[in-house]
Amino acid sequence: MDIEANVSIITLPVVKKIQMIIRMPDGSKIIAINQTKKNVIGIIKNASLSIQDAWVLVNLLVIDASKDNLLLRTDWIDWYQINLFFHKKELRF
Repeated sequence: MDIEANVSIITLPVVKKIQMIIRMPDGSKIIAINQTKKNVIGIIKNASLSIQDAWVLVNLLVIDASKDNLLLRTDWIDWYQINLFFHKKELRF
């Protein structure tokens, strides 16, 4: 079973709260976890994301949804050589 997220997604309420700049969408659609299709309403290129003391650049697809959510593509874990310790609830760079 492949559990990796293939894209990074942010919902519109979060974008509005932190006042990010959205670029025009490319016409993409995604299929959400509940199997519903969602239109991508915009793209945020090279968003700077802070995880503890480290900064990570990610491209985010923006979708319209009623709740605050951010789903990160998992390739940054390999790129930054992250160690995850689930039993300790710890992430180390």
